[in-house]
Amino acid sequence: MLLHAIEIILTRTVRGVELKTAQQISGMPMASSNDGKSIAILVSAQDEERAIKKVWRRLEDSLPIDVLCTLFPGPDGMLRMSIPFTPGVKKRIHAWARASGKSPEDFLSGAVREALARDRSTEAGRQECALNFLLHKCAWVDSSLSTTDSLAVSRLPLPLENLVRRISISGARVTFTDETGPIASLISERELAELVDARGDHRGDNEHRDTF
Repeated sequence: MLLHAIEIILTRTVRGVELKTAQQISGMPMASSNDGKSIAILVSAQDEERAIKKVWRRLEDSLPIDVLCTLFPGPDGMLRMSIPFTPGVKKRIHAWARASGKSPEDFLSGAVREALARDRSTEAGRQECALNFLLHKCAWVDSSLSTTDSLAVSRLPLPLENLVRRISISGARVTFTDETGPIASLISERELAELVDARGDHRGDNEHRDTF
């Protein structure tokens, strides 16, 4: 038997006696995260799928389990996850899978990929709409700009404000392009400061070299 490391994501904090009781019931070693909202557990099983089923079987009535996933990637490089379905949902999934001529696993896999693609498409559409508003509807865009111009984010339309705030938090970057390629980028103030610092360090290195 192989040992599999499984992460259990909980729906609420679990500590002390409740965690100790779950460990005694399962007979499997486990350790809690600092916030008590997830648990790492070692499971002996032939493969990852059996390991996850073993955890469900032993702990589903002892812990407020939300999601199980392995801490290591599977053969396809993706993290394994196990999400419980009610009997009614399982029945509908099997019916849809039969109607599509697929196994339940293949049907769900395809459904998840399609949902992610729709989400990316919707998000891209929201960003395009916000950027179009920025470029074509804001009066200040037509005025001359200096290198130190600033604009209150509250003046932006809500979709664009949300985009700017997400870029500020995540450090992501939106690049503007034309037929020649990238011509400008929307980046966070934090990333801009890092670029300025790096540029300053680079200039300092050049000056240092010039003294010899």
